[in-house]
Amino acid sequence: MRQAPEDVAALIHRAKAYDQAAFAELYRKTVGPVYRYLSARVARVEEAEELTQDVFLAALNGIQSLRAEDEAALMSWLFQIARNKLADSLRRRYRQPVAPLEEAEDMPTEQPRPDEAAEAWEEQTEVRQALDHLTSEQREVIICKYVLGYDNSQTAKQVGKNVNAVNQLHHRALASLHRLLSRPEKVS
Repeated sequence: MRQAPEDVAALIHRAKAYDQAAFAELYRKTVGPVYRYLSARVARVEEAEELTQDVFLAALNGIQSLRAEDEAALMSWLFQIARNKLADSLRRRYRQPVAPLEEAEDMPTEQPRPDEAAEAWEEQTEVRQALDHLTSEQREVIICKYVLGYDNSQTAKQVGKNVNAVNQLHHRALASLHRLLSRPEKVS
């Protein structure tokens, strides 16, 4: 996003006054990081897209309650909505019955070979499971740095810590991930 603080504040102020163009501009500037955040937490692209849509619908409905006046606070607000939507999605998933295999659609032909897809899926699952074993702060730091591409100062603002604490969380998270992913029995 990276705009001058007064530009972001002006966009937020206009969006709170239901200026569609201002909200659209905020959306364009923030949809990428929100989508990447969610796609790092869910297995399917479609689910990440749907959750991203839900986040921005909730943001539009709740724009009047937004107290943010800068980019970091705006992103924190959006990521909090994303965390809530993700939790809602997980609760719904555990309540729904699983569809039988016969109801599954055919896979498009441009997809990777089944053995390649299975291997990639296995690796993604292992990484997601390893992330679930980290503390919530460590997980947020890893997502900010590697999924969202934030530097340490942006990550610090996002997680509400100072840069030194982010460095420590980052190193501990990487050490934990290395330990979890290099185990012969892997994470479950």
